[in-house]
Amino acid sequence: MNAFLWALQVLLGVTFVAAGLMHAGLPRQRLLERLPWVENFSEPTVKFIGTMELAGGLGVVLPALTGIAPILTPIAATGLAVIMLGAIGGPDQPVGTLAAQ
Repeated sequence: MNAFLWALQVLLGVTFVAAGLMHAGLPRQRLLERLPWVENFSEPTVKFIGTMELAGGLGVVLPALTGIAPILTPIAATGLAVIMLGAIGGPDQPVGTLAAQ
């Protein structure tokens, strides 16, 4: 069971690190091609979201892996949950609905 949980933890971390690098590292115009939600937010906001995803992805794995401040792992997971809750709806999209694309 422990190995399964570690595998899920690493998968979650890698997914958020990849998303964070994309959101924080790519120019807004490149992001608009694949992510229509970017149009509703300023570039600094998108970069902030990407930075938080990157920090959360690293925070889900590294503290528990290294044994340094392992209390940060559940805090990072909670932060990622908050980011995902914020992704449910937006200024012109009611919470819980999908944008028609």
